[in-house]
Amino acid sequence: MPSPHATLNHVPPRIHLLGLTGTTMILTIMVAQPVLPLYLQAHGLPTVELGVLVGIMSLSIIGTEVGAMMVSRRIGRRGTILLGSLGGAAAQLWFAFAATRPEWYLSRLLFGAFRGLLWPVLFAEVADGAPPGRHGPAFATFWLYFGVGLLVGPWIGGWLADLAGLRAPLILSAAVALLPVALGGAVSPRRDAAVPLGASLRALARRGEVLSVWTLNALHTTGYGLFSTFLPLHAAAQGLGTSQIGLLFAAGSAAFAAAQLPAGRALERRTALGPLAAVYLARAAVMAAVPLAHSFAALLVLNGLVGIVGAVVPAALSARLAAVTPPGEAVPAMGALNAAADLGFFLGPVLGGAVAVRGLSWPFLLTLPVAAAAAALLHAAGRATRTSAAGAPARRLP
Repeated sequence: MPSPHATLNHVPPRIHLLGLTGTTMILTIMVAQPVLPLYLQAHGLPTVELGVLVGIMSLSIIGTEVGAMMVSRRIGRRGTILLGSLGGAAAQLWFAFAATRPEWYLSRLLFGAFRGLLWPVLFAEVADGAPPGRHGPAFATFWLYFGVGLLVGPWIGGWLADLAGLRAPLILSAAVALLPVALGGAVSPRRDAAVPLGASLRALARRGEVLSVWTLNALHTTGYGLFSTFLPLHAAAQGLGTSQIGLLFAAGSAAFAAAQLPAGRALERRTALGPLAAVYLARAAVMAAVPLAHSFAALLVLNGLVGIVGAVVPAALSARLAAVTPPGEAVPAMGALNAAADLGFFLGPVLGGAVAVRGLSWPFLLTLPVAAAAAALLHAAGRATRTSAAGAPARRLP
């Protein structure tokens, strides 16, 4: 059996550079993640509005993600990354010093709009840069680097908040948003061909497996949005400080990153998405147990379990989408995949804020029906695939 390092070693160097670029991009979000709900709560916002302000960034991301191809067509993929990074840094800095509700809402919307230009282009670069038959290992490697950003960001943000106050991580987030500019050389300057966006998305959506992958991604992030938005509030209610809350997120991220190499190996051997049903349900069960945890140690264990149980999902979904997407349509396909993710990151905080008025346990419990919906979709999609195959040989991931 090949070692876990075989997956990493057989991936082109450019995929590693793209992964490092992804690390810097997610760091921008994660250094602020542990403190954002606490920062808004400190300004007197109720849970419903807090959830809306956390989630509204993802709502604006959706609009630019699906249209990122039109921007890359005009200024190239590298130019799109530069525009998104510079604009995101300016919007986040504005939010850090905003003093009124209109400024908070507008700066969060602008931050999301610029950030939405980044991910479809980066994912398309990974998809196009993967060798034939190596989409699974390539995306597992990319998600490994992504996991490093998930690990380091919350720890830095929590530590800095304890040291310098809740605003400091937001300022650092704006500075980190500029790092992809230095790594822009890893992204090709190619301009995407003119493709009618609406027609392209409709054609992709008519492929049942593509639509299922998009929907599964939205359900995956809805669950995590519920969990990540209200974990800091639950932890603070148990007496934990911001540096400890940052370590909670770091524990989950460490587990997520560590699981990516085994995930890459698994994706080389098994390509069907059906087994993910158990993953969705198991992760939700762990999330639903958070209200029962009242100590730092218990919350640390649960966060680690959330990270390791759900680690395979992003790599499996993005690799499967890359494999079934027609040539030349990677940017709109990946844009819709990321838009689906951000729809979940919007719905999770908003739905959680609505039910949290009844108590902080409810957002975590709401992850259970979300996971059940994903499991039902996977079961239905698997049954449809078996019916259409009608005895044909099992397909392997290209």
